[in-house]
Amino acid sequence: MGILKKVGLTIAVSVVLFGYIIHRPIPHDVPHRFKYQMLIDVVSFQELLASVTEKLGYSRWWSYRAIPKPPSTLPDGMKVENKMLGGVETVIITPRSFQAQKEPGPAIIHFHGGGWIMGNTGRYLSPDTTMMLLLQAAEETGFVVMSPEYRLAPEHPFPAPYDDCMNSTISFMKSSKRFNVDPKKIILSGDSAGGNLAMAVYIGLIEMQASDPTVELPAMQTLLYPILQTLNFMTPSYEQSREFMFNNNLLPKFWLAYIGLNDQLELADVVARNSHVDKSDVELIEKWNLVSPNLIPDDVVYEDTLNGDVRKLMKQMILNTKISPLLASNEIISKIKKTLVLVCEYDPLRDDGILLVERIKSLGGSAELHHLPTSLHAASHIGASMPGSYYYQENKIFFKSLKDAIFNV
Repeated sequence: MGILKKVGLTIAVSVVLFGYIIHRPIPHDVPHRFKYQMLIDVVSFQELLASVTEKLGYSRWWSYRAIPKPPSTLPDGMKVENKMLGGVETVIITPRSFQAQKEPGPAIIHFHGGGWIMGNTGRYLSPDTTMMLLLQAAEETGFVVMSPEYRLAPEHPFPAPYDDCMNSTISFMKSSKRFNVDPKKIILSGDSAGGNLAMAVYIGLIEMQASDPTVELPAMQTLLYPILQTLNFMTPSYEQSREFMFNNNLLPKFWLAYIGLNDQLELADVVARNSHVDKSDVELIEKWNLVSPNLIPDDVVYEDTLNGDVRKLMKQMILNTKISPLLASNEIISKIKKTLVLVCEYDPLRDDGILLVERIKSLGGSAELHHLPTSLHAASHIGASMPGSYYYQENKIFFKSLKDAIFNV
């Protein structure tokens, strides 16, 4: 074969690979569509590359890890420090206005996203976006921001990430005076899987308070496009938007890796079809009303060929409220003081956030929903990295709501 034919064949294969496997077209009404499209194609390519290299035995699935590093420039007067809290390395950001005040002020404890298996405070989807989001949060609110570098699955599956988030939170709350922070104005926050961890930690603190009344509860929780349950992967938002950001199996893969089943990722297809749920199991079916009423398709078939131990583990993890906090009891949910949730229209996780807000309201609690109608998952990160953009302005609105809320708890 001549060199031109080889080049032509390579180009043709590349076009097919990109067009039919990697490229995931997004809706035309998404602001800053070109940048978002590039981001999604990069994520899709990474997932494909990771899966292929693992099958060939070269590396483990999704072995891409980011190296924490501060952004090249900091906002004027912003102080960024690394501290060990509860045995966990953390980043603490203190804005200039906070440094100058004498009275203790509020603080945000933020857990980064990344599907429990990737990301850190220095990077999430592209260099520095999580740090940029943390810096914008500190700048817009004037609050101290703390974020832990929790351990990641699959090397450190559940409960390691949760434990790190809990331990660093408790340590920060107990040493709040050291940072001039008012312990009664601490906000638990997180994005995506970090939102899952934030609510899980809040629930854990509620349970601790039941046996130890001296345990302080956070003043509120703020969750950005959180994943809150692993019972139903076929909510309307999953059906509408899974192809815009993730392939059908990516979120189930994240969950499998998180619960210690990284060696059985082929089960992701089973989970994506909701076939991991036994419709004859009373405990599981009772929880359906908490995630999406009447949304169990009649044609969903339970995958009864699952290994007995795997089936038992899946049920245990589905019902564990440290993994699926949306499934917590009404008694627990009603003790969350205040909740602020941001969801994106074109996001498989949209309905998790909506269901939480509606449930809290139904119990007489305080919850506020911010819905971005033409946005995809990770919109706040895009905004933090694009000053002046639509998403950046939406971040400003969200952080203003957070600031207003904390002074009216």
